[in-house]
Amino acid sequence: MKKKNKKVIKIVFIVFGIIFIVLIGYAIFKGIFSSKFISKPIDGISEMNNKEEKKIDYNDYFGEYVKVNQDKILYIYQNDEFIEYGIVYKDTYLNLEKDDYVNDGYFKVKDRDYYITYESIETTQELNDDLSWKNYIPFNESIKTTDKTNFYLNDKIVFTLNTELVLPIVIKGNDYYGIIYKDTLYYVKVSECEVSKQTNTELKHTNAISTLVYHATYDSENLEEKKKCINNNATICLSDIQFDEQMKYLVDHDFYTATMNDLEMFIDGKVQLPEHTVVITIDDGYFADAAVKVLEKYNLHATLFLIGALSEVPEWKTDTWYSSAIELHSHTYNMHTPGVCEGGQGSALKCADKNALLADLKMSRDQLNGSKVFCYPFFEYNDYAISILKEAGFTMAFAGGRQKIKVGSNKMTLARYGIINTSTIDDFIKVIY
Repeated sequence: MKKKNKKVIKIVFIVFGIIFIVLIGYAIFKGIFSSKFISKPIDGISEMNNKEEKKIDYNDYFGEYVKVNQDKILYIYQNDEFIEYGIVYKDTYLNLEKDDYVNDGYFKVKDRDYYITYESIETTQELNDDLSWKNYIPFNESIKTTDKTNFYLNDKIVFTLNTELVLPIVIKGNDYYGIIYKDTLYYVKVSECEVSKQTNTELKHTNAISTLVYHATYDSENLEEKKKCINNNATICLSDIQFDEQMKYLVDHDFYTATMNDLEMFIDGKVQLPEHTVVITIDDGYFADAAVKVLEKYNLHATLFLIGALSEVPEWKTDTWYSSAIELHSHTYNMHTPGVCEGGQGSALKCADKNALLADLKMSRDQLNGSKVFCYPFFEYNDYAISILKEAGFTMAFAGGRQKIKVGSNKMTLARYGIINTSTIDDFIKVIY
């Protein structure tokens, strides 16, 4: 019996011995394998010895202007940690704080309280946004959202904040309200908010706008240009000195020079414009350079109704005007011809072949990046002309008439006050108030 027990004990010791030897052998083999293959230096640094991953240089990802490359979370920084605050959607453009980003890859959005991670963005160029909305007078109505606020631009959602907001309305659309959030214009869907009366401003807004029409302006120091301008245009030819005096008055008395988009939204009741607002238009395109220089001098805005064929002259740009002071719209491509139809000066738009007119207007619109604003040659129109313009895609058209434009005015027969070289500064003042 004792012999049998000793034999069992011996076998157990042998088994444990074999297991121990195998384990020791494996440990030695593992150590050799690891030292040979895993601890191989990477870029001159041993990962095993340093136990550190290579750090990311976030400067490589930072840009003052960026585009979001995928739907990503927005964060706020509270109590020394980043907390989810909302969502920013793909293809949204952001402006980042140039000197305020953190080393773990969160960049602060400029003039905002939230952050976005480095892998969510790609650098891009600065966008030249239209900032006309900064001149709009808010309505005394505000939108209120629930526990989530969606912000839209061009009918596309750009980001969502997980918070309730109450914001003044600056644009009343059919489906969207324009609101200002963090000094930026966004839109909120009508169906996603409530509206309530609220005193947002005590500033006065205008109920009627004077639209001025100029034609030719010459450089008073250029005698040859002066002579040519006066000989060709008689009373509608002004000196840059006279034009300068009038523009200076606008600046000195805080007038806002509205864009065509401003005016159309005003007529539709979508925006409220400042109490002192005026629209400046220039017809034809002859002798426009001197006027543009004055507009640039005072940082004012005007619309040039261009006869498209004039742009074939070398000094003209064929797609966009060379100055930010001017927006270009249509005065026909090459239909500014008198004596074609009966009555008045005989504008061709009143009776010419429909297909010929539509072809000309298409050329004009194509040249002007799809302009939808028109000026009647010689201020002449009839029902036929209006129908042609609508079919061609125009939504606003200007003539003469010496009347102010109001909310609800007929957008296809808008009146303007003609300014000529016998107009005194007192005449000018009477027109704009």
